[in-house]
Amino acid sequence: MRTARLRGDLSLLRQGVDVAIGFGVRSLGGLVSVAELLESSVYERGSLTATPSGFSFTFLNPPLRMGAFSALRLSWNGARVPPEDAQVRTTGSAQPRSFASVDRAHPVVLPVGARTHFEVHLPRAEPGTQRVRLELESVAIPPLVWFEFAEVARSPGAAP
Repeated sequence: MRTARLRGDLSLLRQGVDVAIGFGVRSLGGLVSVAELLESSVYERGSLTATPSGFSFTFLNPPLRMGAFSALRLSWNGARVPPEDAQVRTTGSAQPRSFASVDRAHPVVLPVGARTHFEVHLPRAEPGTQRVRLELESVAIPPLVWFEFAEVARSPGAAP
């Protein structure tokens, strides 16, 4: 697993060097600023919370790329979480939906401007920094968007 992560990091580094050579070093700074803006406007910083059965976190759903999704996939610390063990609930919905219930005929809609809460059931919660990757398969183009973040989970009841 470390080799795959190293390969991904080296690929990202190589792409950064290609951008710097082609467009100048300042363009890399601009790309980093855009990435930081997107991260801070999508993921609600500090929302990662330990729960008795795993973890939860929140997306803010800014007007960037929200919409209908025909599949949701989650990786936690590099391991794929079974779709039955992850749930999504948008603000205003009465019940959370299992990732396993989401398909093309029954997409999940993440409305712009409304928070979306995710719950992840894990057999054993690891202490320390949690690395999360959420993949959303869109019914539109491009077909796959994803978001990654790493954060230490706060205790239940602690202020964000």
